Parts: sequence; structure tokens; C-alpha cells
Amino acid sequence: MAPVAADAGDGNTPPPPTLVSELTWRRAAGETSNPPPQARVRRRARKRDGPPQFQFLTATDPSQFKDETAKRSVRSQAMIQYRYKADQQKRKGKESHEVLPVERLPLAERITPVVTHAEPYQGQESALMHHALSEQQEQEHLYPSTSAAWWGTNPPDEGFGEPSWFPDSSSHLPALQSSRYRQALAAVPLNTAAQKVHDYVESDVHEERQMRILVATLAKYNPIGDGVDPFLVIPQFKSPELSSIYLVRKCNRAFVSEATMVRWLPSMLAHPHILLSSTILASTWLDMHAGCSGDSKRTTLVKAETIGWINERLRDPIMQYEDFTLMVILHLLAGEMWSCNEKTLRIHQTGVARLIIQRGGMDSLGGNNAMAEVSAAVCQHCDIFCEATSLPLFHDWEPPTFGPVEPNIAIPESPIFCPRIELYTILQDPKCSEWTFDVLSDMRDLTDLFIGAHESMNIVQDIDEAIDVSRLSPSLSQFESKLAEIRSRLASLPSAYTPGHPITDDWVYESCRIAAIIYTSAIILRVPFSVAAEPGRSPILAEIASNTNSVAGGHLLTTPLSEALYEVLEKTNQNDIWGSMSGVLYWVALVGSAAARSPTSLNMSHAPRSRSEAYAAWVRRCLIMFATRCQILLVFSHPLPIIYAQKRLLRVQELIGSGSSRRLVS
Repeated sequence: MAPVAADAGDGNTPPPPTLVSELTWRRAAGETSNPPPQARVRRRARKRDGPPQFQFLTATDPSQFKDETAKRSVRSQAMIQYRYKADQQKRKGKESHEVLPVERLPLAERITPVVTHAEPYQGQESALMHHALSEQQEQEHLYPSTSAAWWGTNPPDEGFGEPSWFPDSSSHLPALQSSRYRQALAAVPLNTAAQKVHDYVESDVHEERQMRILVATLAKYNPIGDGVDPFLVIPQFKSPELSSIYLVRKCNRAFVSEATMVRWLPSMLAHPHILLSSTILASTWLDMHAGCSGDSKRTTLVKAETIGWINERLRDPIMQYEDFTLMVILHLLAGEMWSCNEKTLRIHQTGVARLIIQRGGMDSLGGNNAMAEVSAAVCQHCDIFCEATSLPLFHDWEPPTFGPVEPNIAIPESPIFCPRIELYTILQDPKCSEWTFDVLSDMRDLTDLFIGAHESMNIVQDIDEAIDVSRLSPSLSQFESKLAEIRSRLASLPSAYTPGHPITDDWVYESCRIAAIIYTSAIILRVPFSVAAEPGRSPILAEIASNTNSVAGGHLLTTPLSEALYEVLEKTNQNDIWGSMSGVLYWVALVGSAAARSPTSLNMSHAPRSRSEAYAAWVRRCLIMFATRCQILLVFSHPLPIIYAQKRLLRVQELIGSGSSRRLVS
């Protein structure tokens, strides 16, 4: 019913009370003079507007401050102050309650104009932050971990349940002889302050801080006047089912560091296509935590709009050669990693390479080397977990030289990247135990020796040719000797499931141990990681089983090592991607994601035929996402270490014969 206006001509009929008229009337009443003294009549106290004012008591004699009139005045003023504060608290509670919607409305109905009269920049930022932080989450259940998401959407049935580990309590922990950990620790000056590789931690505080930076930048570069909804400066998808602000928030929470905001944000805000396309990865991250093995409807919609933007740009003779077009394609490539269709990934990689070649090569890209570094890192990342050969453009590209680094400088070290004598950054991380450090040091030495031995040789012998290792190359003979030592030490290490030891329940150690078993087994057998991780293939596990009566070792003999690695990684805290051990997590997840590649997981578009196939696909997708998250969070702050680590691991994969059947020794 429409409101009816009061008859203004009737002087005896007051207008209906409104907030403004009532306040005006009260102010006017407060300004009238006091009535003449008469008999005290109890009446309703006037409601005062605004905070209480000072009231002064005057007296000609100190005793007058104690009379009833003065006391009543003080009590009255105190009650006014009390009621004012209570009213303010009541108003705040009512306003905060009104902000929360009773039910989720369509996006168009949730956007309401906000009129600001403050300074343009401050007003716009404040209004934007209100929208950004009050945007309600999607109506989907997100599990706290990916394993919880799997079991929540795939309840265990008979014969297929969550893994149970019952290691032999009688196993003993071997003594560490001449521990590398103690030697390296002695080389670090005592007054050296431990630095961090990055400052990222997934949290509400981090999410809000990144959103404030984004909103402030949007408000600065998109000036709008009063009466216009500032929320409109946030790019919107065409589909009303997609909430851009929600996806941007989740992207900032899971994939954006301070370095990302510095190096990537200016370009991302140059066009709506770039910011919106970057949310594909966030959508797939939400799919993983919702237990959706594959693309959800939301992810499909985001991809469809992104592909439309790419086609639109490629048809334009000017836009097709812009860095922004390349950025949108890279975002789509990263978003396809969750579905992990290798054919689709290769198509996007080829498109990226073709576009860069048309631009004039890697050195012609802009962004102060950021475009070239990110393009190489994303494409090489795909090659590793797909166990594929890099495209010639990226294989032949030589990144800038990474200079010498002092021991106190924090870098993302790992077995595939360590330009110093020891793993000094890892050494100072509290999560790195003595046992973990020694395992990683052995894997670092194994990588150096393996690549070095093959680089010293100019020929590769056929698999069936009988050869004398000592006659071929002294370095190769030395490598085989060192490999035997590393294999023996690795086989003697107990599992973190074994109770009563310093490494019991140390899941970072256990993750590194299983990754090391896959890595070393592949080098021993000269087979891809995916073959070395198959049940019963690892010679190290066979040696463990023969030397001990550990049931945990028996479980690893019958379980794909990629699944065992995934289940252990889920027990670690990845909110900070392992802090200063983030380079190690990247190596562990990369080895695991490549090891999880199986014939049944090559074409993810086909529905799994069994529960075990579905779980294998889930494990591979999750391991890829773990590795992808590390790569994206590190590539903007440490681009060269990430690229050099990738190239080194690709070289290892090339030498162990990914896709071929060559080996050096029988």
C-alpha cells in the first residue's frame, strides 16, 4: 500500500511522525524557556539528541553541594549518560543485525546503491570494502581438507576404507652417523637471524588484507561520483549465477601473496577479462574442498566466459598480441589443471608458445620479465606432472643467471634447487628435523650426481648392450657407488607411523621419505615416477620389507606410493605451504603428482569404472593442486629458483626415460 500524505491544510492535524520531524520537534522543545515555578508534577523526561552535555553546579557555600537539589541534578546527569550509552549499543546491535540477510538473494538483488559524501577516495574504498567483506559465501559445503572432502562425498564401503597403519613397535631407529644436519648447523653463524622464504599464511586476516589492497587500488583508478554504486567498479561476469567478489576473495585467500600484489596486480586491473579469468583457479580450489572430482557448474561457467574472451581477443588484430591476452590464456591453463585433461592442457600450452613466438620470443614480453617467467613456470609445471617433454620454446630458453647467495638469505631450497653448499634455509625451519634434513640432503646429492654423471657422457648405450660401468666414466662409477650408499640409508629409515621414536607422527618427514623412495626408485630403475610408484616396483620398499617385519612397509608394497604420499601430505599443515620449506613441499607434490599419473588417469573426461579408479583420479588432482598452489605463491617472489628447479626436475625425468626405454646400467 502506498503511503498517504497528510492534509497540510488542516492546522489541527499534525503530520505523521517521521524520524526527521520528531527530532526537529524535540530539538525545538529543548530550546524553549523553562516554565515558571509551580508544584512539582512528575512527567516523562525529554529525550535528548546527541551525547550528554556538561552541566555545571554553582554554589555560594560548599555545603550547598550536598543539598537535595544538587544531588538530584548529579543523579539525573549520570542517568542521562547511562541511557545514552545503552541506546548507542542498542543501535549498533540493530544495525549489525540488519546487515545479515535472512536468505541469499540473487546477485542483482543484493547490489544496492551506496551514496557517499566523504572524500571520493576514502568513501569509495569504504563502500567497496563493505561489499567485499559482507558478501556471503556460496551455498556449498566446504570440507576442512581434501581427504575429508573425499570421504564426505564417498562414504567408505566394505573392503575400501580409510587407510589403517599398524607398524611393528619392535622396529628400531638406526643411529645417525656423521649427520649432515649437525655439520651444516655448525657452519651457520650463531648470530644469524632466520629469514622467511615468504610471508604467506592462509587466514581470514590475510584474505581481508589482500582485499583491502585490491579495493583501494580499484577505488584509486576508477573514480566515480556520488549516487553511483561503487560496487560496479568490481568487474562482473555475464552469468548471474557467478559472484565475482566471492571468487576474487577466495583467489586472494588461497593463491595471492604480497609479491603477487606487487608484480601481477597492476596488470590484472588493466582490463576486466584479466581479473575475472584469474578466478578460475579459485573456483577449482573450491571444487576440491567441496569434494567435486572434476569441474562444477560454477567452474564450467567461468571457463566458458574466459574462452569467449580469449576468442574475442584473438580475433582482434591489436589485442591478440597484448600481454593481457597471454595472461588470460595462462589463467585458463592454470584453471584446467584440476580437471587434468592432458590433451586440453597441451593445446593451451601450444597456444601460449605460438603467441609468444609471434610476439618475437620470450625476451619480447613485458612486465619487467614477469610475463616470460610466469609463462615458462606454468608451462614447465604442466610438463612435469604430465611427464611430457617441454615445448622447444621453453626447453631452449635460458633464464637469467641466479647469482651466488649468502647462507643467511632465504630461498626456496629443495633437492632440485640448492645453489649453496648446504640447505641453509631449510636447516633453520622448525619443521625440519635432523632426520628430514638428512633425507633431503641425500636427495640433493643424488640429483647433482645423477645429472652430473650423464652430462659427462657423450653417448647413451642401448638397454640390451653389455657395458663395463667403470670403463665408461669415472664419474658414472662414482655415482653408482654413492647411489648404493643413499639407497641403503633410505631403506634403513623407519616410518613416522612407528611409535616411540623421535620421528613418530612427523608427517613432514614422512612426506619427504615417501617422495624420496619414489624419486630414488625411479633413478635406480631408470623408469618414470609413475612406474616407480606402482605397487611392488620399488626396490627400496622390497629391501625395507625384507629387513623388517613392519606392517607399514607391507602396506606400501601393495599400495600405490602416490596414494600413500597424498594421505601423509593431508596430515601436514599446508596453510603456509610449509613456510621456509615451501620449496620442499613443491618438490614433494611435483614428484607425487607425476607419480600419480596412471593409464586410467590420462583421460580424466571418462567416468571411472570403479571406486579405486575414482580415488586414483582424486589423488592425482589433489596432488596437482597442492603443487600448483606452491608454484603460484612462489613464482612472483622467487621466479628464478622455481624455474631452475623445474628445469632440473625435467632433466631428471628426461634421463630416467619418461616415455622411452633407455637406461645406462643393467
